Amino acid sequence: MNDFYHVLIKNDGSIIHDVFATSHKDLICKYITPADDSKSYFRAMYSPKMDCRLDDLDNYQIIISENYIPDWFQGSLAEDITVKLREVIESMIVRGHKQLLLHDGAILVGTAVVQELKQSIVFAMYDHARIKSLDKNSEIHHVTDECIIEEMHDSTKIEELSGFAKVNTMFDYSKIIKMWGQSKVNIMNDNSRIAMLKGDANIISMHDEAQADRMKHMSKVDEMHGHSVIEEMWDWTIVEKMFDQSRINYMDEESKVCEMFGDSMIEVMCGNAIVERLTENSLVRKLHDAAQILKKELE
Repeated sequence: MNDFYHVLIKNDGSIIHDVFATSHKDLICKYITPADDSKSYFRAMYSPKMDCRLDDLDNYQIIISENYIPDWFQGSLAEDITVKLREVIESMIVRGHKQLLLHDGAILVGTAVVQELKQSIVFAMYDHARIKSLDKNSEIHHVTDECIIEEMHDSTKIEELSGFAKVNTMFDYSKIIKMWGQSKVNIMNDNSRIAMLKGDANIISMHDEAQADRMKHMSKVDEMHGHSVIEEMWDWTIVEKMFDQSRINYMDEESKVCEMFGDSMIEVMCGNAIVERLTENSLVRKLHDAAQILKKELE
């Protein structure tokens, strides 16, 4: 992670940091006063080496975000600061059970279980870590391996879902920015949204006004309900069922829709596009290549 973890290191050996800071400017504006000499501190990142996990404490390094290294940052002071930084990251690592994370920053590993996350940040989830409820504007930056999030509520956000990670249910205005690998979302409700899916990523069911903006490779949606919308689907894309006013704007290559109900609509289907069944006022505007409609029932 290129933006992990912003710190200000002071010449008295203290470290200024905040799990909610997204830049050094945040830390300077909040914690540095006019009485502080600009030469009494410097900006740095405390980050693991490339391709290392966030809980791999032995592979962290201090990356100085200045044009020079202060003369005072050496010897025992530099050693003490390195120890303190390690302790800061270690304090974030959750390996066991937590009933609640509130206004916290965390890294979940192993078989960690968090019952509820509120107004907090999880920088990464690894192994078999699990969150029962993600709520109140909380966010997760990276979820991988076989991690599970049971429920996402309100305006919660996952920046990246990969590996075999799974989200069981999304509600309200919850959002996933990217899904990779064989990650999976079982049910999307309300105004929940997925911005991009790649690889074998899979959505089982979409309801209400849920939206998936772009899907790639072997993407798949089993059911769509309400006002759910998919803007694009590529490659071996499949939608098993569409209901109500659900809509797909574009499908590519071996795209396939098995059943369409209500006022559901597809703007464009390409490749070996197939619509198995159309009922009621459902509509397909354009079919290309080896496209075919096997059964059509308009009432």
